[in-house]
Amino acid sequence: MAPGPNRSAEQSNPADLVARIRNGDRAAEEELVARYSRGVAMILRRGTRSQQAVDDLFQEVFLKAMAKVRAGEVREPERLSGFIAGLARNLAIDSFRRNSAAESQVDSGAGESVPDRTDGPLERVLRIEDEHRVRRVMSDLPSARDRALLFRFYLAEDDKEEICADLKLSSLQFNRVLHRARERFRELYQGTARRAPEREG
Repeated sequence: MAPGPNRSAEQSNPADLVARIRNGDRAAEEELVARYSRGVAMILRRGTRSQQAVDDLFQEVFLKAMAKVRAGEVREPERLSGFIAGLARNLAIDSFRRNSAAESQVDSGAGESVPDRTDGPLERVLRIEDEHRVRRVMSDLPSARDRALLFRFYLAEDDKEEICADLKLSSLQFNRVLHRARERFRELYQGTARRAPEREG
């Protein structure tokens, strides 16, 4: 099973598709994969740069989706697309976190590892789809280098080596500058988070 385009066949509505799969209809299982394969592949490609990882996760998404459908765990069959998209995002995030943890242990030049992209407020807010606030806070950072570094590393997801070359930073300097930029971002972000309830009240 590998990512591929949707097939242009007559399709059931999501609730009917779920019912058919629960009744053991193999054609319905194939229809589910055909219908959602393109969207799942797009979600996974945003979460990882490795085509092998995308292929592996693609299979895992649909294996888990089929198992949950058969077990009656899709409580809102009419929202099947959202269920599958959420499953794909969660698996992509888990894979990203595992890979980031492994990379941070390997890339430990001069005793300092690249900060884990998942352990600070920046990555957490990105994962709860609060990118608008992140961009607004990022634009308030006084240092253009901080803004560029955070944007390229976290939002554009550029390679560390490419960023270092463009900003004329060594690997060790990159780690230090990124750490300081994250701390400045954290202070600004926490300040906006404290002010938000006051505005709502």
